[in-house]
This record gives sequence, C-alpha cells and structure tokens, in this order.
Amino acid sequence: MRQFRFIVGLAVTALALASADAVAQSRQPWSVQASGEWAFPTKDYGELEGGATLGWELQGRYTFGRFSLGAGYQRTTVFKSDAADLTGTLSLGFVEPRYVVAVLGERMAPYVAARLGYGALLIRESPRITENSFTYGAGAGVMIAVAPRVTIDVGGQYFAADFGGSGGTAGYFLARLGVAVGLF
Repeated sequence: MRQFRFIVGLAVTALALASADAVAQSRQPWSVQASGEWAFPTKDYGELEGGATLGWELQGRYTFGRFSLGAGYQRTTVFKSDAADLTGTLSLGFVEPRYVVAVLGERMAPYVAARLGYGALLIRESPRITENSFTYGAGAGVMIAVAPRVTIDVGGQYFAADFGGSGGTAGYFLARLGVAVGLF
C-alpha cells in the first residue's frame, strides 16, 4: 500500500509539472459534472449478494492545462438480499485528480484518474448498520466536447474499500457516463 501511494504521488507530481492545455476538457477553469453509474462489487458482503446496479455521482472540478482536480459525492446500491429485503448502498465523498494523456483533435481527450475517498456502506435493516472505510482506486476515460461549455465523460474505474463485513478489502468496478458543464 505504501508503494502504491508513493507511485501515485510521484505520477501526479510529474503530470502536474508537465501540464499543457487540453482542448476537450472544460474550457472554463470551474465546472460541475453529473454522472450515471453502473457498478458491481467483486465479492459479496456477508449474506448480501453483489450484483450490477445503477448509481449516480456529482462533482465539482477545477481544470488547469492537462490536469484537473475534482471533489464530489457518489451513491450506488451494490448489494442486495431478495430473501430478507435488504440492500447495501455505497455513500462516498471523494477527491479525483485527472490527467489528459493526449488530445485527439478538437473534441476528444483520453484521461487517467485516481480517486481517494471516505464513506459508508449503509445496510438497510432494523437497526440500520453503517460500515465506514477509506476508498482508493484508479481509472480511465475519454472526454468528448459537444459544445463550448458542455463535455460528455465516458469512463471506468476500479476502487477498493474495507467495510468490515465483507471479510476484508472488496473491489468495485464502475462504468460512468456523465455530462460536465463549464461554469466560469
């Protein structure tokens, strides 16, 4: 884990220093993004079964050159038990640095991203159970400029968390489709 943090820190520092303009990112320094997600865990949580589900996230982002930094909130139901009518929902706050690796014409910009966060796995039952954990992960995607202030974001990521009841660290795959709007 320590080596992973060192490599991510070194990569983010190097990429920030090599920053240059990326046209397909928001042309405004500040933007907001809303995304729909398709998520699925890599293992079950106790008696709750994992399965592909839909969720959402909102984030604000500051862009400078090829580098941008976002902060936001994600909410996705990832576990369920049909027999007991229970669900497990991820409720996470996060910080997400991104780096555009190339600019493909005027409209497309593939990127890599890291994500660090903290949040809860909320189990809907009586009494309500909440497990808290730090989360970390990485992903990639492409931003497609569709108007001067509007960008479509198609991406995916893998992140991990240890919510206790899953018997150790569990991973989550996530596919995202979002719309970002440049503010000013």
